[in-house]
Amino acid sequence: MSEVFMLWIGESKTPIKIDRESDLVMDSTINYYNSSQPQLLYHAGKLFLDSGAFTARQQGIQLERDRVVEIQELFMPDKAVPLDYPFASGMSPSFMAKLWEATRENIVFWQASTKLRGRIVPVLHAWSKSSLVSNLRWLQREADTDTIMLGSLVHPNFTDFSGFFGDRQPRKELIDMISLGIEAVRRYTNFKIHITGFGSSPLSLHLAYYLGADSTDSAGYRRKAAYGKIILPGTGERYISNRSASFGNSRIEDTLELMWLNKCRCPICRGTPRLLIEDWKARAIHNEHVIKQEWQRAQDLMKIGEDAYESYLERIYERSGLKHLWEYVKLRKRYVRISEALFGGGT
Repeated sequence: MSEVFMLWIGESKTPIKIDRESDLVMDSTINYYNSSQPQLLYHAGKLFLDSGAFTARQQGIQLERDRVVEIQELFMPDKAVPLDYPFASGMSPSFMAKLWEATRENIVFWQASTKLRGRIVPVLHAWSKSSLVSNLRWLQREADTDTIMLGSLVHPNFTDFSGFFGDRQPRKELIDMISLGIEAVRRYTNFKIHITGFGSSPLSLHLAYYLGADSTDSAGYRRKAAYGKIILPGTGERYISNRSASFGNSRIEDTLELMWLNKCRCPICRGTPRLLIEDWKARAIHNEHVIKQEWQRAQDLMKIGEDAYESYLERIYERSGLKHLWEYVKLRKRYVRISEALFGGGT
């Protein structure tokens, strides 16, 4: 039976696991950009290699196109993201339009002048509702791909340009933009949709799938582990220490959470659960297990039907701090028409 959703597990040049042959793996070119002899230290079932453009922008690094191509051609991933130019707070619409033109030029270059043709996943950026439509139509006409990634989607009501996809904080504005992007892609193209970074917790993972994303990725399982956090099934993350209920030598807050951990079948909880306190890599292995478990649950429920999936989501969001956001997501999904989203108000 084919997969309903896809989940790409984040890795890097210091991998959590060497054997990834049963996994879809997301990695970034920037992790190998300064290596004299770039090489993957893990074996991936399939590899999705980002350009690293967003991280580079955050760190003030200027990536060279030819170096990005060199690394991607060396690894020959199943999916490769051409170097794009994400938007930043304070940019004018005219400047963002110029950045999109540079992104378009790179998409054409990746298709015409590299070995990566047929493997590319372009990133969609837009600075208005009208540019969202025109940029999508350009991709539908020119991009040799079946999948695109949602990038910077600036909503015209955000005069400070703070509400775009670089910020994954769960809030209504982000839901508005994801919904707008997905609805537009569905209306104007036949592309599959990848949303980056939404697999870091069960709650965000399910939001991405319920809103209509075909795939997302999870690198946050590593980052949370490094900060002493573990992910629990059907909810978010918790610190493994300094709480009121004990789990081995650790402490967590709630007896229900304690029960979940006791039932966890990940290699760490089945073997030596105290490693959740002592070793960040053990926490990462646990976190990955939980995220994959939630991904499988989403798969299974959607194969039954959307009503079954929504019923499960009702239960998990009911006991979370994101219940209000879940109610808003349902309204967006059910009642906001694409024509109103795209053409209502100014552009």
